[in-house]
Amino acid sequence: MPKHKGTEKLRLWATRRLSELREEVERERARRSGGGRPGMFVEKAGAGQVVLIGPTNSGKSSIVARLTNAKVTISPLPYGTQAPVPGMMTYLDVQLQLVDTPPLINPDGSVNSRVVALARNADVIALVIGLDSPEPRRDLDVSLRALEDRGVAYSLEKGFVRVERRTQGGIAFTYRGTPRFTEEEARRLLNSYRVYNALVEVSGPATLDDLEEAIFSAKVYKPAFVIFNKADLPSAESRAREAASALPKDVQWVLASAVTGVGLSSVGPMAYRLLNIKRIYTKKPGQPPSPEPLVVSADATVREIAERISPSLARSMKYAKIWGRGAKYGGQRVGPDYVPQDGDILEIR
Repeated sequence: MPKHKGTEKLRLWATRRLSELREEVERERARRSGGGRPGMFVEKAGAGQVVLIGPTNSGKSSIVARLTNAKVTISPLPYGTQAPVPGMMTYLDVQLQLVDTPPLINPDGSVNSRVVALARNADVIALVIGLDSPEPRRDLDVSLRALEDRGVAYSLEKGFVRVERRTQGGIAFTYRGTPRFTEEEARRLLNSYRVYNALVEVSGPATLDDLEEAIFSAKVYKPAFVIFNKADLPSAESRAREAASALPKDVQWVLASAVTGVGLSSVGPMAYRLLNIKRIYTKKPGQPPSPEPLVVSADATVREIAERISPSLARSMKYAKIWGRGAKYGGQRVGPDYVPQDGDILEIR
């Protein structure tokens, strides 16, 4: 790594990540020998995994218990959750997996790297902040900083870069926003690290520092939202609004109470939107639609949906009929490249 001011953050990240990987190796050795702490990996299920993280006693366990069938441990004592607990929530005929986790911040003030690992693997992050805390704004800032410092980006508005190395084709760029560097500057930086073939995805007002970090750190973007819990307490809304005032515009928040249930109905819609998926109800000619939808990415075409059903169907299909919001009229005939909308009924011919 070249030695200059811009690489100081990278060196700090590399040192921290090396320490975390050593911890993971030691935990795996302890697990195999029958000792050590409970395992932290949670296999994904349903249409997407939403991991709830946050400070101790913020109410993560209570929220998961309210929304799913998970058998969680709810305790007024701090640090009662020792291992992740998954549960399934149904929203719009779709199963979403919610995962309760141990506190993000350890008793000594350090960051729980095992919880960060869960966040890195998740599809969506739900950050839970308890409004009974003396300083909800501080809890929010500390939690978000813990994610950022460990390579988890939660907002594209702040600038994010992903570098996908390739074996040929040169360097190509895609943009969602306006970066604070030119392509010439980016190519020069990439070439200095001997990167000559790559796809560079740039989001928001990204800087050359963001690009340099993306080369080394395997930084990931995870869409996130905030649940301000304990809305049943006095002045809860004003405290939530004050804490949320510094959030980027693409990080939304909801005011809820695990005790009364108020506001929790917003969790499903918010998670579903951030998962960027859609439901497609398939049907065979002359038969009713399947009651269980096929869940695909929001921009999936008819051909890609057919591929999910059967590769041979995708090869042999000629056209499809569609009913729903994406159709001009019921039974509209569409081609393989057509993009159905969420909830549409599709009949592939």
